[in-house]
Amino acid sequence: MVNLQHEPIPISVCVLAKNCETKIGYCLKSLTVFGDVVVLDTGSTDRTLEIIASFSDVRVFHQDSINNFGETRNFITEKAKYDWVLHIDSDEFVTPEFVEEIRGLTLDSNTVYSICLRMFYRGRSLPPFDTWSYRLYHRRTTSWTTRAVHESVEIREGMILQPIKATVEHHSFDSVKQLIDKAQYYSTLFAEQFHEEIKINSWSPLFHGIGSFLKFYILRGAFLYGYSGYLFSFCFSIGSFLKYAKLLEYKKNS
Repeated sequence: MVNLQHEPIPISVCVLAKNCETKIGYCLKSLTVFGDVVVLDTGSTDRTLEIIASFSDVRVFHQDSINNFGETRNFITEKAKYDWVLHIDSDEFVTPEFVEEIRGLTLDSNTVYSICLRMFYRGRSLPPFDTWSYRLYHRRTTSWTTRAVHESVEIREGMILQPIKATVEHHSFDSVKQLIDKAQYYSTLFAEQFHEEIKINSWSPLFHGIGSFLKFYILRGAFLYGYSGYLFSFCFSIGSFLKYAKLLEYKKNS
């Protein structure tokens, strides 16, 4: 458990949540060392709001849905108490090692800090599927790009980029259904956003799908993780195939 004897960390943690009753409690418990935690619920119909309400120090706001992830992250950032903000999703759990590293930082408003999200599947860590994301920044010096999907913190000229070595646990998937459902959801947003920007041909979906599988399974060593490594590599390749298949269809219909 995180050591609570220290003073609260003067950083606002912004959390997006929707129908995450099995994970939101673990997420919020891992954030109790921060001086401000603000949650934006985007239309939960399960026990998510009830669980959030059990954390007396957590402030919660509401939005019907998410049409643009970048705009939504900027919206919740405006509700923060502090200018230093950290974005954590409801299926991500902060580790004690991460907290201690944060405490040791001399925060510079011209620096954007990236965090490593360590993928977990049914309690097992899967390092080949780790991702890095810029999540800790000073809200007076930058903000999120207003993209529907693949949103990111805007890196402006002269800014310093610094990684945080300790990982954050990412418990994104509990079943094959969730893997496929997210692939469907994000591939649709991808096609809607990039249909005017990306040039492709009829072979693009196949090449991207195969390339994604080889990237994770062979190059990143997912084959060392048995069935879970194979499953994730294959499902991620399906997601990549769907992105470009939908993009191709979008272009032909427009």
